[in-house]
Amino acid sequence: MITYDPNHDVMYIKFGGGEIVDTIEVGEGVLIDVGKDGRIIGIEIINASTRVGPNPLGEISIRLQEAAV
Repeated sequence: MITYDPNHDVMYIKFGGGEIVDTIEVGEGVLIDVGKDGRIIGIEIINASTRVGPNPLGEISIRLQEAAV
């Protein structure tokens, strides 16, 4: 699941559930949440609009639709 909070300009890509036991900053404003078993639970992107454009979820939707055609 992908969510975007325009008020805080934060995108979160969630891969699975579980308890987050660690968060690793892999780059400025890019954080990976890790679960107990070492699997990636999610990725948080701060200042998402400056990294992926002004409407990040809209761009993702368009690309998914184009790929389905």
